Amino acid sequence: VSEMRGSAAASARWCAPATSNRAARRNFAYLPGQQRRQRQRPQRQPQLPWAQLRSNPQQQAQQSKPNRHTNLILIGGRGCGKSALCRRIMAAEPRFSLYSLDDIIVESSGMSIPRMVQDFGWRHFREVEFEVCKRVALLCDRGWCLIDAGGGVVVDLDDDGDETYSQRKVDTLKRNGLGKIVYLRRDVEYLVTRTSGDRNRPSLSDVRSFEQVMGARAPWYERAADYVVDATGGSVEKEVKNKQEIKREVLRYFYQVTGEVPADEQYRPPTDDEDEDDDD
Repeated sequence: VSEMRGSAAASARWCAPATSNRAARRNFAYLPGQQRRQRQRPQRQPQLPWAQLRSNPQQQAQQSKPNRHTNLILIGGRGCGKSALCRRIMAAEPRFSLYSLDDIIVESSGMSIPRMVQDFGWRHFREVEFEVCKRVALLCDRGWCLIDAGGGVVVDLDDDGDETYSQRKVDTLKRNGLGKIVYLRRDVEYLVTRTSGDRNRPSLSDVRSFEQVMGARAPWYERAADYVVDATGGSVEKEVKNKQEIKREVLRYFYQVTGEVPADEQYRPPTDDEDEDDDD
């Protein structure tokens, strides 16, 4: 009987499958949570290659949290070139989202600005503009917004219908310091050259000339601005600052106050010298 028991035990040991490393790894999944966490190794997050970063900068931008003061608002007189400057900034810095206040007003109201002013007057338009400023300010809480403000964003109307400084719109756009306003200063002669004969721009006043209105608004632009780009010097564009110079000056100021790294440097490949520094 003892011999039979011994042979049965030996047979059972011989028939039992050996526990392989693969089976041990499978059994590891059923360990208690605390033991499993202790035995797991931290996994390294895969890094995107430089070529993929450069081809998809928006994805990389979403992964980085913006600093304070990362909204940029451009103001200036009618015809100073704000919209064109915004397009050049967008081409150089893809992390921005562009908001044009005038375009939003037209889209939300379903009518052109000259038609709105003709049917309802400038006071109604300024109220609509203020509501749009509030909407855009809420959207721009996440940062990295480029706002193309209209020429009259610093203007409200008093009880007599005269223009006065609009503190409410300026404060709304700055949003407790989250936005920086840049004033693109131009000569009045330059603005007249750019806007004369444009039917898409309604008359600013029935009693004052365009030059008088721009002269009265100039100190309000200065008051609202955190930074002034001086592009004065002539009535034609070739006599003033180059377009690229203005763009670089605005972006240089933005990077200084935010501490952000320019997009063209963030997505460029590391040089050999930088690789050696990393190895050290």
